[in-house]
Amino acid sequence: MLAFQWHNVPNLAEPSIPVVFLHGLLGSQQDWNKVLKNLQNHPKIRPLTLDLPFHGQSETICCNDFNEVCQQIHDTLQTQIDRPFYLVGYSLGGRIALHYHLFKNNPLLLGTIVEGANIGLETKSQRYVRWQNDIAWATRFETENIENVLQDWYQQAVFFDLDFAKKQQLIQKRKSNNGKCIAQMLKATSLAKQAFLLEQIKTQSNLHFIIGERDKKFQTQAIQYQLNYQLIENAGHNCHWENPVGFIKKLETIVR
Repeated sequence: MLAFQWHNVPNLAEPSIPVVFLHGLLGSQQDWNKVLKNLQNHPKIRPLTLDLPFHGQSETICCNDFNEVCQQIHDTLQTQIDRPFYLVGYSLGGRIALHYHLFKNNPLLLGTIVEGANIGLETKSQRYVRWQNDIAWATRFETENIENVLQDWYQQAVFFDLDFAKKQQLIQKRKSNNGKCIAQMLKATSLAKQAFLLEQIKTQSNLHFIIGERDKKFQTQAIQYQLNYQLIENAGHNCHWENPVGFIKKLETIVR
C-alpha cells in the first residue's frame, strides 16, 4: 500500500467530500502543503495525499508501468475511501490520474482534475524521441549527483517562467530524492509509454484540465485538442505551488 495522509478533521454533522492528491515526478505529499494550508478553511473538502512509488515514504515501493501504479493507488483508496471522491494530479501525477480515471472504472470516482499534464503523443516517431530523451535523463539521475542534474532539469522549457530564486527553491526541495529511484519511475511512466488518450478523454464530461496562464505548452495542447480546461492566473506549469488560492477556487467550483 502507498504511503498516505488524511488532512482536516472530518465533519460528522456535514460530511465532507474526499479529494485525493497525486504529486509529480520528484515530488511528495508535501508538495501540496500550500493547498492543504488554505483548505483548512474549506470544511466541505477533506484532502487525502499519497506518495507515488519511488517517492517520499513510498520510496521502497516499485512499479513497472501505468497499470501497476494505478492498481497500487486503487488498492490504497479501497482501504480509505467508501464514498464518492475526486482525484487531482499534477504533471506525472496528472498523467497517472488520467489513466486511473479512464481505465480503473472506480464507481466512487466523481471526477478528475488534471494540472499541467500531457494527454499523450500521437506518433511513433514522437514517442521514440521522447523515450531517448527520458532514457538520457534517467541515466543522469542514476549516475550523477542529483543536485547537478536538477540544475539542468529546471532549465527545460516547461519551467522557463520560473525565476532563478524559484528554481533554486525547487532544487533544494528535490535534492533529497534518491536518483536511482527517480530514474526507475521516469522509465516506468515515460510519456513514450503512454497511449494517446484523446479519444477516451472526449467521452468524459467529468475530466477537468487546469493550466497556468504562463504555461504555453499545455495551453496549446488544450486548445489544439479542445479539452475542458480552465486557466489559473499568475502561475506557470506548477499552479498549485505558485497560486494555491487561485487553484483552490477552481477546485471548489468543480467539486461543487
